[in-house]
Amino acid sequence: MTKQEEQLWNYIDGFCSLKEQAEIESKLAEDQSLMDLYEQLLMVNQQLNTHLEIDEPSMSFTRNVMEQVKHEIAPVAIKTKVDHRIIYTIGGFFTVVLLGALIYAFATVTPDVKIKTLTSTVRLDIEIRPTVLWVVLFANAVLLLIYLDSYLRKGMKKAQKKGEQ
Repeated sequence: MTKQEEQLWNYIDGFCSLKEQAEIESKLAEDQSLMDLYEQLLMVNQQLNTHLEIDEPSMSFTRNVMEQVKHEIAPVAIKTKVDHRIIYTIGGFFTVVLLGALIYAFATVTPDVKIKTLTSTVRLDIEIRPTVLWVVLFANAVLLLIYLDSYLRKGMKKAQKKGEQ
């Protein structure tokens, strides 16, 4: 659609301002080709107004549509299954990294604790021997394996119960 056609349609529909109406009327009086286009657009507008009837939906349209929606099969909700092994692997990785950092910190620290009191300074030299550190780490590893074993057994029992049902 050209700019002239758009202006004429706005003029026909009454969407232009008084200044634009005056300009279009002066152009129509001067230019015969623009006047022919205007008359064609007027005929199209009259045909559209006389032959087109606005269809209104029936009174029970909403009810009919809702009845059809009721009879449709409801979509099944998509259930995403999370693989817990991936989550446990990531958690285990971060646990190992944190434990490694903690072990490194304990291995490289030089404990020198000073406690200040009101009257004097007490100096405590705490020495952590490697054997003590290894015993604590071994005990923690055993406790971790015991916990992991009990956790996996619970998971297997749940899986067996689901299989029976």
